[in-house]
Parts: sequence; C-alpha cells; structure tokens
Amino acid sequence: MTATASSPKLRVDTRGTNQLPPHLDENLLTPRFYVTEFKKAAKTELIDAREEFEAMLSEMKADYNCTHFDRKASLDRLQELPQKSKEVYESYLVRSVISEFSGFLLFKEISNRLKKEGNRDLGKLFQFLARDEARHAGFLSRALVAEGIEVDLPHLGGKRAATWFPISWVIYSVYLSEKIGYWRYILMDRHLKANPDQAFAPLFDFFEPWCQDENRHGDCFTVMMRCWPGITKGFRGKLLSRFFLWSVFLTHTLTVCERGEFYELLGIDPKEFDEEVIKRTNHTSKNAFPWVFNLEDNKFWDLRNKIIESFRSFVSAKGLTKPVKFLKFATLIFKQFALPMEKTNALRYDKDVNFTGQDILNFWTDK
Repeated sequence: MTATASSPKLRVDTRGTNQLPPHLDENLLTPRFYVTEFKKAAKTELIDAREEFEAMLSEMKADYNCTHFDRKASLDRLQELPQKSKEVYESYLVRSVISEFSGFLLFKEISNRLKKEGNRDLGKLFQFLARDEARHAGFLSRALVAEGIEVDLPHLGGKRAATWFPISWVIYSVYLSEKIGYWRYILMDRHLKANPDQAFAPLFDFFEPWCQDENRHGDCFTVMMRCWPGITKGFRGKLLSRFFLWSVFLTHTLTVCERGEFYELLGIDPKEFDEEVIKRTNHTSKNAFPWVFNLEDNKFWDLRNKIIESFRSFVSAKGLTKPVKFLKFATLIFKQFALPMEKTNALRYDKDVNFTGQDILNFWTDK
C-alpha cells in the first residue's frame, strides 16, 4: 500500500511484498509453524468424552461471534497520537497479526491432516478453530491497512519453517496460549470500558468477542487433554504442567516487560497486568492441568521481580559482563521453574507414579 502524506515513509520487505515503516523489524513477519504427530492425533479416542465433544463442536459450529466481526466496520478512527506512541501501537498490531496467523496455519494443517487420516469429527473442530484465527488475523490486518501498513498474509504462509512438537506438547501449549490470551484480552477490555478515554483505537471495540473465541478454543483443548489421560498422570503430568506453565508465564512476563510502553499507552501498569494475567491463567488451568503453581507463595512473585531486573540488566550489558549477567538470569529462571506446585482435581488419576527411567521414555510418547 502506498503511504499517504501523513504516514511514515514505508519500505518494502526483502521479497518486495509487504509495506513496512522503518521502525518495524522485517523479522516480525515470520509466522511460527508447528507440525505434530498427525497420525497419532487422528487416533484420539472420543468415546468417553463424546457428549462433551459434541457440545463443544455444536458451540463452535454456532459461531456466536460471526456478526460481531463486521468487515464493514470502520477501523480508521485512530485518535491523534504522538509518533512514538503510534509506532508502539503499530508494533503491537504486527506482532498480534503474525501470532493469530500462526494459529490459523497450525489449526488449518491439523484439520486437513485429521480429515485425511479419517477423523472427520476432530478435523471439523479444528476447521472451526482455524476459522476464528483467520478472522482475528484479518481484522488486525485491516487495522494495519488503516495505518498505511500492508501485510500480505497469504504470502507469509510460504515463509514458514516447521518446528516439530509431540502431540502432548501441542495440547498443553495451545491450551495455555488460548487461555492466557483470553485473560489478556478480557482484562484489557474491562480496563478500557472503565476508562473509555484511553480506548484510542477502534480495534479495541472487538476485544470482548475476541476473548470469547480464545476462551472457547482453550475449552476445546481441555476436551483433547481428557481424551489423552496418559499425558496428565504421575511424574509425566507434573513435569508437563510445570514446564508449560513456567515457560508460558516466563514468556509473558518478559514480553510485557519488553513492550511495557504499549500497556502504559492504555493506562495499564505493565507489572500489575502481568501479575493479574498469570494469576487468572494459573487458576483457570486447574480445570485442565493435574498440577499448577502455588501463587499464594510470594516466592514466585519475588523471583518474577528479580527476573525482570536481571533480564533488563542482561539486555543492556556489553562485553565481558554479558555472560555473567546471563548466568544470573538463568539461575533465577531455574529457581522459578523448581518452585512448589499444588495438585488439582481437574482429572481422575489411576495412581500416583514415582520417578522411573520409563517415565522419561513415556514423556516423549503418548501412551
């Protein structure tokens, strides 16, 4: 798209397709793409969860938000912002559109492969998930166009480098991605409704239906998790719960730390927002995960604060001090990883399993 007189000067990415202002890194335009054990996923046994699955499938088919994301809705009434604030908002849009588009690629591929392997019911569910992600990405893309930035999403689909994940990793990570996304959007939506003067962009009007989609997607993966009881039992279930909760929470903390200017632009305290999102997501995860972190213990938050300061110190370090700063940062995140967890009543267990060598083998398979 050609820049208007009031838009920042645009540059074209290396493939000559997307229009980027100078403050946006071209590397942002690389969607993440994951592949998994598609044949194993197609063998997901739905007998015990059939009633819950059918209810979820019907809810997704109903598409309650189909009228909320009106393609004719205006997205160009952005309030006057200082150039720096405008750049912060645009960076948020680009990162968000690539995130949503990555979700679309994942769900679409899973849907196609499941149908090919003969599991049409589960394939249909993932088709609906892909539909929602595509809708979100489309709206974010429109918001970028309103700012004079054009991102050719179909073209980006060809730039994907695949990362392989076991099916258990996909279930745990996508569940958390959707649920933490829900809490991020709903908390921002509540704040902006209470402070309408800070809702400077029309895109924020869509956060409520947006978060409802994220919540439903997480519920779909709750059903998936219950169809694979082996990934929630004993040592393996505790290790998977610990690793993914820790990694997702750590990523969220560092992301909010790096992009604090965006939240401050909305009148939101970044550190308080990060804490509230983590608390809500951890609590929600009790409905699906066998173990969650004990966030009533202040050790988690004390370490979180130290991690933020250590991360900032590491990023700004130069020369010989950088390895030392990194070692301190790595020590802190490992301490957070090892914090006590509490068992939930989300799922029924056959028995507790003590640590054995076989558990290490089972960790990589889905028995």
